Amino acid sequence: MATLSFHASPVTARKIRSAARKRGIPMSRFLRETAERAAAGEPVSGLGRELEKLAIDGLAFAALARVRSRAATTGLDKMTPRQITAVIKATRRAHRA
Repeated sequence: MATLSFHASPVTARKIRSAARKRGIPMSRFLRETAERAAAGEPVSGLGRELEKLAIDGLAFAALARVRSRAATTGLDKMTPRQITAVIKATRRAHRA
């Protein structure tokens, strides 16, 4: 059996654990069943939609943390808004050429 994983913020993890507890099943089973229903194309319940949003938010928070970490290590976190705009414009020009 394959193992899948994702990153979730502490708030998201608490919400998922709480939802699994309310159904009286282990969190791994709760996540597996929810994912299987979504993959099968079943209409997503309100809870399923909420879990999808939580998963997306968790991934977004993890990505943002990685971006901030990389920016801090390269010194890019100290750029002014004007410098950021200049870099974006230069990158866009380079992509068009």
